[in-house]
Amino acid sequence: MGSKRTKEDDVLKISTSVFVTNFLEQASAKDLWNACKLYGHVVDAFIPNKKSKAGKRFGFVRFIKVFDVERLVGNLCTVWIGRHRIHANAARFHRPKGSTRNLKIIAQTYGVVNQKYKNTQQQ
Repeated sequence: MGSKRTKEDDVLKISTSVFVTNFLEQASAKDLWNACKLYGHVVDAFIPNKKSKAGKRFGFVRFIKVFDVERLVGNLCTVWIGRHRIHANAARFHRPKGSTRNLKIIAQTYGVVNQKYKNTQQQ
């Protein structure tokens, strides 16, 4: 039998996550999404409830169609949210396989993108 690959797995393979910090306390994931969408194709923005060791809020923004991660991170470091300039770094760790909170919605929304990659895998 063939493997049971899902669209969520395809999104994980073609996406790049960026760690961001130094934004307003009251900023939402939607604010982060809107600030970052100028520099790439954003498919997910997530701000956890916990804070960093320094006591600051942080979040992750997931992009697709990224050709140069260093350039993307450099561009994101120029983004201002209110009076705060965000700090960005490439994410060091990736989500575990079981935690696909928003990826199902993303995969359904961007199913056309995944179709291209599915066709190349079948050949």
